Amino acid sequence: MDIMIIIILLILTGYLSKYLKILKEQDRTVLNNIVVYIAMPSTIFLTIMSNVSPSDLPQYIKLPFLIFITFALCGGIGYIIGRLLKLNKESLGGLILVCGLANTGFLGYPIIYGFYGSEGLSRAIFCDMGGVFTSLLFGTYVGITFGRSNIDKNKNVLKSVITELLKFPPLITAMISVLLILLGVSISNLPEYFTNTLSYLSNATIPLIMISLGLSLSPSSAKFGMKFGLIATIVRMGIAPLIMLGSSIIFSMGGLEKNVLLLESAMPSAMMSLVFAVLYDLDVKLVASACFITTVISFAILPIIYSLL
Repeated sequence: MDIMIIIILLILTGYLSKYLKILKEQDRTVLNNIVVYIAMPSTIFLTIMSNVSPSDLPQYIKLPFLIFITFALCGGIGYIIGRLLKLNKESLGGLILVCGLANTGFLGYPIIYGFYGSEGLSRAIFCDMGGVFTSLLFGTYVGITFGRSNIDKNKNVLKSVITELLKFPPLITAMISVLLILLGVSISNLPEYFTNTLSYLSNATIPLIMISLGLSLSPSSAKFGMKFGLIATIVRMGIAPLIMLGSSIIFSMGGLEKNVLLLESAMPSAMMSLVFAVLYDLDVKLVASACFITTVISFAILPIIYSLL
């Protein structure tokens, strides 16, 4: 599993850069902006245009739908567990987020690409479209419902989600790519200098993602909520793949689509959960702890799931 070693080393590069004061934790914002606005859209465009045909789209469109359903159910499971544990509203909201939202993009892309190459990555991109919508919908709804912030509780959640979706370059790029495919445009129709430029930009995606993730991780946060981190791990890497396995059977998903779906469904808690926790004043320590613990454990669990597939 060389890819897992490479990913760990890249993440350690980011973490050690912070520890040695080469980079600051705040620098992840700049790196994330480069990834989200430049590098990742380049990767998405090239991957979809090179690996997806019009005949593939009916099957591909199922991927974000199944991801959304699975993550929504996991969020519901987090809610039930939180109520059984009699958590306060802020902690309950945090637990829902770390159980329901997964790192399908920032960790999913490099892992799926490492395991399955460009064909797997094209499917991961469609999975991440479902992950993005779930993150924005759940993040906004849970934040407004369970948070302590002064943000208007009566704000239109759907309107907020649509606004954020329309401002998210990777999703816009994916939609444009699909539209071009439907119009019969292929990668060979585009100027070579254009695709070569995108290729250079795309090559920066995975290293920058991993370094940014390393800057974001904080081992000290684990001590604040080890129990909740383990709960999130069980939901994210145990229950979620089982739900997805059942969904794959129901919707007749097999082969590479099923494998990518199962791996993407088992990704650790999304770092976006921490963004929403801060924005809406949820239990930040619980969320930070769960994000760190699930990410570390995923380096052992994901290769096991891959070997079983």
